[in-house]
Amino acid sequence: MIFQTLQVYGGNWQVVNSRNFDSEEIAAVAKAEVVASEYGKSVCFFMKGGGMTYIPLSTQSSLTVGDAVDINTAKLLTLHRDGSADINRVEA
Repeated sequence: MIFQTLQVYGGNWQVVNSRNFDSEEIAAVAKAEVVASEYGKSVCFFMKGGGMTYIPLSTQSSLTVGDAVDINTAKLLTLHRDGSADINRVEA
């Protein structure tokens, strides 16, 4: 059957890894806060060395824009679906 040999696209995202932020990552962040982004909410990480970086917030989170994120308890999720590159989300 031809469909068994073809790449499948557009399936559901599945969590393939969930982990705590490690001590080095935690030490690099001055603070983390939920912000509005183009596709929903993201966590803005204000880096101690200067600048900011963003990771989208999990859709399961009840945090709202302006809430602080405790990266000591937050999880970094890696999601996968066939036909797409893996993505990261913050669960807090």
